[in-house]
Amino acid sequence: MDLTRLRIAFVVLHTSPLDEPGTKDAGGMNVVVRSHARELARLGHEVQLITRRSDDAQPESVEIEPGLTVVHLDAGPARLLAKGEHEDLIGPFAEALRAHLEMHPVDLVHAEHWYSGLASLPVARELGVPLVQSFHSIAAAADTPLAEGERPEAPGRLDGEAQLAREVDRIVTVSKAERETVIERLGGQPERISVVTPGVDTRLFRPSLTSEREEQDHWIETGGRHEVLVAGRLDPLKRFDLAVAAVAAIPAAERPSLRIIGSPPPNGEAYARQLYEAITGAGMLSTSAYDGALRRTLLAERIRRASLVLVPSHSETFGLVALEAAASGVPVVASATGGLREAVVDGETGILLETDEPEVWAQVISTLLRDEELRATMSAGARAHALRHSWAGSTRALLAVYRELLSTSAT
Repeated sequence: MDLTRLRIAFVVLHTSPLDEPGTKDAGGMNVVVRSHARELARLGHEVQLITRRSDDAQPESVEIEPGLTVVHLDAGPARLLAKGEHEDLIGPFAEALRAHLEMHPVDLVHAEHWYSGLASLPVARELGVPLVQSFHSIAAAADTPLAEGERPEAPGRLDGEAQLAREVDRIVTVSKAERETVIERLGGQPERISVVTPGVDTRLFRPSLTSEREEQDHWIETGGRHEVLVAGRLDPLKRFDLAVAAVAAIPAAERPSLRIIGSPPPNGEAYARQLYEAITGAGMLSTSAYDGALRRTLLAERIRRASLVLVPSHSETFGLVALEAAASGVPVVASATGGLREAVVDGETGILLETDEPEVWAQVISTLLRDEELRATMSAGARAHALRHSWAGSTRALLAVYRELLSTSAT
């Protein structure tokens, strides 16, 4: 096998890798998959992004750049589905995937999320190609604190993830924290788990220019409010309600404005209404902005114009928005959970909080907004931290995992 030019299939059943993060069920996973795929194609590898057709207008396949093709397979209705509905499509998607890969063979399959893994497992075994699995999030039993605030799990998820942990050829996690979760919760074997930390586009996500910074400073000096920002899917797991409560707990005279970026997933409108009602109840309508989901260029602009980014998530395997904020030179206040402990360097690029008490969050936010010197120090540290996390470096690490696995499989 020629390891210098691999044929790689990324399989993502429940969400298109091309969907904008913050829309539908798209999030950090979409960014990671798309970024790795593009870097691999630019290195000369042949890459397919294989997903489910969710719209009749989607073509069977389209090359989005040299060496990188998006493939839409027919499995279930060609419309947007709630995330949990995809469990019933694992079998039909597997059949479509088998037929496709028989006609378009690959050297390796990389399944993203458990739906994709269970669909890919029998196909990879039948075709004799190695299967790499990434989970991006891992289920918790309903009776554990880790499950609080999460949408109900699809019935087969707990058993399905455990099966994948036992049977796939290699597991790739995005953080050391996720690796430990795979070992402790799913029984994964440590020697078959590799950590590949995500990167960040430090050209897109950059600090404000001098002119932009002067404009922001003038706004504050002439009575304007600082702005704090949250970005992601409007999902209880992201705990935007904590961000609202924290800002509401700050006295009105010094309260920053709050900008919310993202949209609800399918069947997630109830949480969006809850956030609106909380903002209204706190008397914050005039100091809050809701942008919906944004293209990456506009998201980057919004982040670098913020004074702080809040990441109050209940759990995160990594927390890519925290790294994007760091690249933008914006300090982060985040929950001290999961991979956020690795995405945020506590005291250097932001503050990690062990509590979900809004008053504590409010105090930390207020302290940072008042201390311009501390924010400037964190801004510089954040940018330096982000510059150590390139997508090129992340992809080289992933490619090393692929080559080691393929070399082992060939012997």
